Amino acid sequence: MKGLTLPRWRASLAVAFAASFAWTQLGVAQEICAAAPCVDGAEPAASVAVTGQLGEPPLVAGGGRAARPHGPLPIALAWSTTMDRHDLIVGTIDPDHDDSYEYRLPYGDAASYPVIQGYHARLSHRGAEQYTVDFGMPIGTPVHAARDGVVALAEDSHDVGCWREECGRLANFIVLLHADGTTGEYFHLQRGSVQVRLGQRVARGELLAFSGNTGYTTAPHLHFGVYRTERDGETQSLAIRFVTRGGMIREPRTGARYLNIPEPQR
Repeated sequence: MKGLTLPRWRASLAVAFAASFAWTQLGVAQEICAAAPCVDGAEPAASVAVTGQLGEPPLVAGGGRAARPHGPLPIALAWSTTMDRHDLIVGTIDPDHDDSYEYRLPYGDAASYPVIQGYHARLSHRGAEQYTVDFGMPIGTPVHAARDGVVALAEDSHDVGCWREECGRLANFIVLLHADGTTGEYFHLQRGSVQVRLGQRVARGELLAFSGNTGYTTAPHLHFGVYRTERDGETQSLAIRFVTRGGMIREPRTGARYLNIPEPQR
């Protein structure tokens, strides 16, 4: 979705725009095209898990969001496909997360998917990402909202994935703004799969998009996390509770599969 500005929220849930990063879209494409098929030498042509020229990927599948750049950055007024999720500050600064909230798993009621990275996973779930979860999903798996929210950001124009962090800027994703000022973030989505629009209020369990293998990734999966924005503008993932058919899950276990409790009919 190119050139879309975010809607204005209430003052308590304002969406503050930080900055666009130094790379241009052409620069990103030139970086990735050195290792992935491209069209006219500029735009990546297909979703790939790059090995070869970049070396062998880790044995454990996974990935995450690109690291936020540090230092002062110019103000950006609109989202573009040359930007990274971390170039914008979304939600309330230093929000008070509702720790009593019981999240659902970010997929449908009739299927379960293995946790390939849970909390504190050594491959990429450290620091700001320490309380996030990777669910191993085939490309095209429906992704559903884990909590009610408003669509604050959405990107689904990319079609490239690789295991270098530089590929993080080519991830497709959705960011939902929650009532307590935190965000729910869904990464590595399939190109062209976003089913919601900016400013739309979505219900818990509603279809958001379809999973893919875009951005910083070694295998098809969904990266999901709930984040708060700290006073310095950095984001930090939060430990949350998932309600499942087998009971409350406070720390998803790597290798485990969990089933959702079906949502009541509306």
